[in-house]
Amino acid sequence: MRKKNIILLILVINIVILSITACTSSKNQESLTRTEFLMDTVITLKVFDNKDEKVMDKAIDRLKEIENRMSVTIDSSDVNLINQNAGIKPIKVNDDTYFVIEKAKYFAEISKGAYDPTIGPLVELWDITGSDEKERESIPTEEEINKMKTLVDYNDLILMEDNLVYLNRKGMKIDLGGIVKGYAADEVKRIFLENDVNSAIIDLGGNIYALGDKPSGEAWKIGIQDPFTVTGNYIGILNTIDSSIVTSGDYERYFVHKGERYHHIIDAKTGYPAKNEISGISIISNKSIDGDALSTALFVMGIEEGTKLVNSLEDINTIFITKEKEVIISKKLESQFTLSNDNLKLKTNPF
Repeated sequence: MRKKNIILLILVINIVILSITACTSSKNQESLTRTEFLMDTVITLKVFDNKDEKVMDKAIDRLKEIENRMSVTIDSSDVNLINQNAGIKPIKVNDDTYFVIEKAKYFAEISKGAYDPTIGPLVELWDITGSDEKERESIPTEEEINKMKTLVDYNDLILMEDNLVYLNRKGMKIDLGGIVKGYAADEVKRIFLENDVNSAIIDLGGNIYALGDKPSGEAWKIGIQDPFTVTGNYIGILNTIDSSIVTSGDYERYFVHKGERYHHIIDAKTGYPAKNEISGISIISNKSIDGDALSTALFVMGIEEGTKLVNSLEDINTIFITKEKEVIISKKLESQFTLSNDNLKLKTNPF
């Protein structure tokens, strides 16, 4: 059931994004396309210039390698071995796993825990794995939440020389779900560029990398998901070249309890799904790993504090969609973004 729900959701997202990129298609814009279920999501790779199946195979093999090393659901993964040995001993991991964990801790530090890779115990407690409008009978108790909160602290994620990683206390667990797809998108981009692919759409379950430009030389047109519907509608179109677009929202995975929706983006400070003015956020960046971690961090932080963080970084732009149905964009995106939903109001970020 979980896999079916994820597939349905991601197919909807793909319709939003990929149908727009294909709206001016012609024979010379036909793509070599591969779709697989990897990393607990549907991934779609579309290559428009050097259409070589061997290059596509390399990209898919790399995604499988990343999944096998960094998935929390694979018993033999680096991540699982770290978690199983929490409070016991450090674990030596592969270079790429160490790099991703190092980046995860960096984003935890600069966001002051709004993004926290040690969120695993709370993620497991809430167990929000799909989108379900059916009433769930119960939610975690305050006592259960407070107990799990004590096991979440990025300061107790210790990185040592020789790729050794250690969780300082038993029961702690890292979960790289909020950053690993971004890293994976960057790796696919690297493989494509090394093999003379310069025009492609890399879609890892809604984490998009628009590589280069269209074969026609035009910018890609990427639809930004409407968080108020589940039918694949988009609120506007972003024209972009060679950029990562990572979107997070309260519509992606959730359940309902006593009429209230509980989404999957957990605030480590409260132990509950994050509550603020944001319904959806898109991060536009050069590196998808940055956009992935920041999409979670900013969703938790809110617009004002999140924008302050973004302003301290380079080459990061944002599209916030609020519960009041405002679309708030970075000033640099004014010439690139077109609002297409008359029910929403477009504003430039004042912060």
